[in-house]
Amino acid sequence: MSFFEYPHTRTYDSDLGWIIKNMKNSDDAIAALEEFMSNAENAFDELNKLLNDIAEGRFPEEIANAIRQYIVRNYYDMVGDMIKMLWFGLTDSGYFVAYIPDSWDAVQFNTTGYDVELEIAPDYGHLVL
Repeated sequence: MSFFEYPHTRTYDSDLGWIIKNMKNSDDAIAALEEFMSNAENAFDELNKLLNDIAEGRFPEEIANAIRQYIVRNYYDMVGDMIKMLWFGLTDSGYFVAYIPDSWDAVQFNTTGYDVELEIAPDYGHLVL
């Protein structure tokens, strides 16, 4: 059995045919990656321009329409969530009063010396949540 017999079944790192074949495969892979990077860069530039336009208040028509439709569908819920705030004031007789929405029923409001006694707040009239 000679070293140069045909078919050649020994593959060595210095085998010129193997090197040429793998270089061609590498060139094809590099070309595919360069094409992908070119497409990805273009898509990234378009997306970046869109985000900058939105940040500056210039909405594309499709996005503006989608926002309008969302607001129309959810207007009452959005406004209802916004007005669920706590209001403080004085009554006509001079008493301090807190107007608490029903959505705050998990929070208990007490006053020291009246509803609750605490060692850390012994003075009368402190609001305790």
